[in-house]
Amino acid sequence: MRSAPPRASRLYGLSIPLTLLLIYAIGAGLYSLHRETQAGEARAELDTVRELSWEMSRLQATLDSLPREGNLAPVREALASLGNNPLLQVGLLIDDQQTVLASTRPALLGRPAREAWPEVELPENVDRRQRALEQRKGIVEVSADRQRVIGHSPVLLGFGPPRRVGFLFFQKDLTELKSANRRAAERSVLLSTLMLLAIAGGVGLGVSFLAGRRLQRVTMAAEGMAEQIGRSRQQLQENEERFQTLIDRSPEAIFIHREGRLVFHNPAAAALLGYERAEELQGRRLEELIQPGEEGTVAAPAEEDGVREVHWLHRAGRLVLGEVVTFPLVFEGQPARVSIVRDVTERKHLREKLHTADRMASIGSLMAGVAHEINNPLSFMLSNVRFVRDELRDVSEQVDAATRERLKDVQDALEESITGGDRVSEIVRDLRLYSRGDEGRTGPVNLHAVLDLCGNIARPQLRHRARLVKEYGELPQIHASEARLGQLFLNLIINAAQAIPEGGEAKGNEVRITTRRQGENQVVVEVKDTGVGIPPENLHKLFDPFFTTKPAGVGTGLGLSICKGIVMALGGRVEVDSAPGQGSTFRVVLPVGEASPAPIG
Repeated sequence: MRSAPPRASRLYGLSIPLTLLLIYAIGAGLYSLHRETQAGEARAELDTVRELSWEMSRLQATLDSLPREGNLAPVREALASLGNNPLLQVGLLIDDQQTVLASTRPALLGRPAREAWPEVELPENVDRRQRALEQRKGIVEVSADRQRVIGHSPVLLGFGPPRRVGFLFFQKDLTELKSANRRAAERSVLLSTLMLLAIAGGVGLGVSFLAGRRLQRVTMAAEGMAEQIGRSRQQLQENEERFQTLIDRSPEAIFIHREGRLVFHNPAAAALLGYERAEELQGRRLEELIQPGEEGTVAAPAEEDGVREVHWLHRAGRLVLGEVVTFPLVFEGQPARVSIVRDVTERKHLREKLHTADRMASIGSLMAGVAHEINNPLSFMLSNVRFVRDELRDVSEQVDAATRERLKDVQDALEESITGGDRVSEIVRDLRLYSRGDEGRTGPVNLHAVLDLCGNIARPQLRHRARLVKEYGELPQIHASEARLGQLFLNLIINAAQAIPEGGEAKGNEVRITTRRQGENQVVVEVKDTGVGIPPENLHKLFDPFFTTKPAGVGTGLGLSICKGIVMALGGRVEVDSAPGQGSTFRVVLPVGEASPAPIG
């Protein structure tokens, strides 16, 4: 029997490792295809969830404010603009009556939600909507069949009561995206397999002719290194995703700037400055966003870093006070600085309001104490003066006419002193009534008595400015706090007096207080003045905390804000009618309590 030729024998010997390498290449390709397909689908789901979450959070500022104002046109335009996305199947804004208010498809407007898009009423969507309402935040999840990404987010449609809450509904298709990822994975794996086969062929020849065992060790080491690189790459990707999520969801505004120009910011930074779209801030200079003179605070050297207060320029023209921490960071391979900003505007206003309230409480306590201390010696003095008057009256009957005439002048002086003392006594009594701490006690209140008390206290403000005119109608008593009503109407009367400039003819100006009943369940109190009036641009800001047109040191801007709070707490409302040069009318409407009518006077 002839032996095989050397070439055939060598080829036969090579067939075994080549076959093994071919099987390995095919198996590796199939395994890679499986893993790449799974990773691509998971990545498609994650990217779609992140993209839909970003779109919903970007629209939240618009959808939180505009529906309350009753202006749906910008909302509809914003949703309709998203209809160009081929993967977005539908986007709806649905009110509390399950009616479509805005949609990416204009044909669905005004239709019931279950008819416009039946999938809204699927059990899993109802469950997501309920969880979103309970948690008061948006929920974006992949559907049970893994073919769609669905998002729900509650939207406040108006102030209460009653409180109206609607919701946003978004649905994106994953099938086409997953198919595209699967095709890309197949092409990538096919190319990798072909390359691996080519390499396997060359390696097989090398293994056969050179060092098979050494190559086997190198292959094992390469596989271990590739696996380690894959794990490191996956961990790096997960860290990047976690970092991006933390930045996007952070309630604190984050600015990254280099040489005084923004290179990155999160959605909270755009919301802090009043911008609806994040790209509107990209590339802006810090000096355009910070109050002039404070730019250096954010660009301070590293050794001077710490928490500082910086005034930022809101897009609406107001200032936003922020606590800022700035530190250096390498961003995109170049040195930069990160500024983290916390909005403390409201907190500072509340702190100032509490300080003002504390000072007012201290002044009220002091006023009550002073009134009490004045009342005792005043009563003693009035008693003595009355005694002297009565004694002089008896003595005057026993003397001659000339002496009686002289005593009459003394009696007249004593009568004037008694009248003045009684006036001081009334003022002291009014101060004690006004300053007593019964804000927490409520009961039947005679509105006319409260108005008379406030008029007496405000008399020094009115004396040189205007006449106080009262037009009282027949009113029932209301259930309220007498002290809180006194605070309300005293503030309105003093404001009316201060609206009339000093130095004019007091008889030619007036502050008129009018009361009347409105229907069966309401009473109306109007405080009208003949002052300078209020410009139209200030009417809508009158009841904002800290807004005032008075000079520094004259007012804090809290009076009308507190008045509105008192009226709303009683279930009423306050209205204003005014025009420059025509005076102002503040109208307070309060609910009626179950009590007998209050007397007029």
